[in-house]
Amino acid sequence: MDIARIESLTKNPLSAAQKERQRAEKTAAEFEQLFVRSMVSSLRSSASIGGDDMFGKGPGSDTFADWFDQNLAEQVSTTSEIGIARALLKDLERHHEIPVDAQQKARAAADRNPFLAASNMAKGGFDVVL
Repeated sequence: MDIARIESLTKNPLSAAQKERQRAEKTAAEFEQLFVRSMVSSLRSSASIGGDDMFGKGPGSDTFADWFDQNLAEQVSTTSEIGIARALLKDLERHHEIPVDAQQKARAAADRNPFLAASNMAKGGFDVVL
């Protein structure tokens, strides 16, 4: 069965704006991972001791180095908050390229001002426990 067809059969199908936001989030995360990989690669190559690379100079050393860079970048970008993806998404929201995430906006409002969050409750917001 086609994935697009399965998605349209779900109980709560995603709107076009939600799909666009998901695509932007995925792209921003991929960009962040690519940036981290470039940084890891530069750090690894500059940390050579005695002129030898971390994986030596033999056959396959470049393959191991690429594998190391990719896996380390993936781990760092998924387990740490680098902030590049978040900054890109905020910039896209500010320029109205993607819709603002209502839940995230409500959480930020609750963090800044609990009274504002309570007033948003009447507009379909969420409960705030203090």
